[in-house]
Amino acid sequence: MTDAPRSEQPRRPDELLLDELTDQLEATRRVLTGSPADAAERALGRIGGASEADARLASDLALSAPLAAADRFEEAHRLVMHAIELLDRDGFRDPPVVALGPLRGIARPAVEFVAKFIVRSHTKHVIDDLAKLYAQRESQAEPGSRERHVLARARIDVQRLSPNYSGGGIGAPLLLAAGATLPALASLGQQLGAIDVSARWVLVGVAVPLGLFAVLSWLLLRGAAVARHRSQLVMGRPLAALWETVGRAGDPPEDDSILLATVAIVLTALVWFALPAVIGFGLVLF
Repeated sequence: MTDAPRSEQPRRPDELLLDELTDQLEATRRVLTGSPADAAERALGRIGGASEADARLASDLALSAPLAAADRFEEAHRLVMHAIELLDRDGFRDPPVVALGPLRGIARPAVEFVAKFIVRSHTKHVIDDLAKLYAQRESQAEPGSRERHVLARARIDVQRLSPNYSGGGIGAPLLLAAGATLPALASLGQQLGAIDVSARWVLVGVAVPLGLFAVLSWLLLRGAAVARHRSQLVMGRPLAALWETVGRAGDPPEDDSILLATVAIVLTALVWFALPAVIGFGLVLF
């Protein structure tokens, strides 16, 4: 009869669960060499019936070093701190707005307003995520070790900065909400008080709000594009380098430009296709 696995055998009276867990983790560490992807694949063979996600979790638990490249962590941290300052201060300024003629002077501040919201929200998220990550890794480092020292100093850096970064506010979401409600309000006005209004005024009442919404959608999309480009230019590679020195920390934080652009596109599609159909159907009925 084969022996039962160690995890199923009763422990000796003098043996702690921590001893058993340490032995298991050490055995896992011995097979985790090379790249993280290769390590997870080998762990799949060792952990019977586990999914790839389970194997990655097991390998991350076994690889307990708080920093993957402790000798380069401080350099990467300083670079990200510099990128945060630069992006927060100038990442949204002077957005390129071309081919608008006399409207350029009006469009540029509006696009800058949207880009500023996204950029400053991103810097706030980065600061918050760094504070959490540094605190987590500091608690995992050996007391008195160099890793614990550099992580503690980096954590203090971001915690000092945190009160100075309040995000982008609610300006761009309010702009988006206002743009979304314009055609709806116009439609409501048509139905409540436009029974005796001529078709020409009905057309004007529909076209003007739709035109305003088109402008707002363009501003949101342009501002999101500027914020995305500047965030990647200034913050993308420094954050990736920092995450590499930390190791096993998931993906670096991303800005909200794609989310805001997606919402703007969806609302534009709804307004330009759904609302005219509803209004036309209402005119037929009345």
